Amino acid sequence: MRTVSPARFAKMAWECRKRGSTSRLSDLRVVRSFITKLDAPQDAGETRQLRYTITTDAVDRMQDVISADGWDLKSYLQNPVVLWGHDHDLVIGKAIDISRAGNGLDATVQFQPSDMPIVGGWADYAFRSGMTGFIRATSVGFRPLEWDFTEDEERDGDSWFPGIDFKRQELTEFSVVSVPANPEALLAPDATVAGAGGKSLENPGARPDTASIDVARAHLRATRARRFALPA
Repeated sequence: MRTVSPARFAKMAWECRKRGSTSRLSDLRVVRSFITKLDAPQDAGETRQLRYTITTDAVDRMQDVISADGWDLKSYLQNPVVLWGHDHDLVIGKAIDISRAGNGLDATVQFQPSDMPIVGGWADYAFRSGMTGFIRATSVGFRPLEWDFTEDEERDGDSWFPGIDFKRQELTEFSVVSVPANPEALLAPDATVAGAGGKSLENPGARPDTASIDVARAHLRATRARRFALPA
């Protein structure tokens, strides 16, 4: 199974749709990351277990949405591996519980012991970084089963392709990663990351010029329509 980014999947989907067949997409695995909600129980240091929100139906940076009701977990539960950075040689733990919670999926991860050959150091790094709040992101790998391009103009995106609505998808694995794509996979509210002087970190960026963005997107939509016009 070939692994692709959401952006690559979108490009291939456009090309396949123009040809009138999407069969070549059936063997693709998409990876999508989140800043996660992470719960560290009081006895986590002894159990080496952390609970993550691994996916939600929030709009991500690629303007994609994964339906919380569309997850197929049957195959994954037969081998519930948790990887470091989607590296299949670095199985740092396993999901001992995974369930629907709110608008997404929560999973409890049992990390490998620190003295485990090869992967022990990576597992300990991911576990301790989660405990201290330095690494709080997860990324899901999934096989799209049913999807379509969004008709929501607000999710038209800033690239050549509009966002995708993933309606049904099969979970293949999930990973602890350093850089997320979805803004909703955060540590639990009681796990605060503070900046200098103990103040919570805030986004220092100025509010974007929405009028300029609207003009740019309108131009992009017109250019995209000419470039990727579907046959009547």
